[in-house]
Amino acid sequence: MKKIILGSITILAALFFASCSSSEKAADGSGELKGSSKALTNQFKMLSINAQHGLKDKSDVKKFAEWVKATGAELVAVQQIIRATESKPEYDAFTELLKYLDMRGTFAKARYYQGWDSGNALFCMYPMLQSNAYVLPTGKGKTRRSMSFGVFEMGLKPMAFASTDLDDEDLSERVKQVYEILSIQKSVEEYPMIIAGYFGETSKGKAPAKMSEKYICVNNAAEQTSGILEHVYLPSNGKVKVISSEKVQYKTLNATGILVTLEVTQ
Repeated sequence: MKKIILGSITILAALFFASCSSSEKAADGSGELKGSSKALTNQFKMLSINAQHGLKDKSDVKKFAEWVKATGAELVAVQQIIRATESKPEYDAFTELLKYLDMRGTFAKARYYQGWDSGNALFCMYPMLQSNAYVLPTGKGKTRRSMSFGVFEMGLKPMAFASTDLDDEDLSERVKQVYEILSIQKSVEEYPMIIAGYFGETSKGKAPAKMSEKYICVNNAAEQTSGILEHVYLPSNGKVKVISSEKVQYKTLNATGILVTLEVTQ
């Protein structure tokens, strides 16, 4: 009986000292208990490029899809891509690209182009939670414009994205379209929104300057992207950061795009 009692006392003493030792480590910073936990982060690549209505058959789409895959982009914003219509039902570049990329996607029609519907699209390898197509204001006789919108589950949290194509000839038209984009953003404030597309001028222009009142222009993160017309804008809340920004060329269409690596913080 004495041996049993002594053994129990020894075990209790060992547990007591182990507990004290653990508490001391936490207190002096040598353990894992002290300090707040590190914020969760998630990185992904995003590509934005204007297809310029150049994806006119399945072979065009297949070559383009192979190039997109080689960039490593997980989310892709494409402008001026065509869809089938009643008058031209046999070919749909948007649907074909969805298939070749094996992604989810959404499309926003802007206008007719040689019998097809032309517009802006988003493609993403992550689940799509919702989507919408917005019409942007255009003056009489001007080319109609749109913005494709989608919310995707990006792993860490849902995020909103937009793909658009602004007027490339008339500054006043571009500014009106930017005001509309900012108005749309206010209606979806529950999601961090990243806007990409063809803005018709460099990031130093007047319409981008209006965007930059509410957003951070990724183009300004690197010299090689500061002068191109394809832009990416991040919310200014500090939850999305630029890791890298680079200019990319799809030589087949002589198209210049922007490829960015972004980090999202919880």
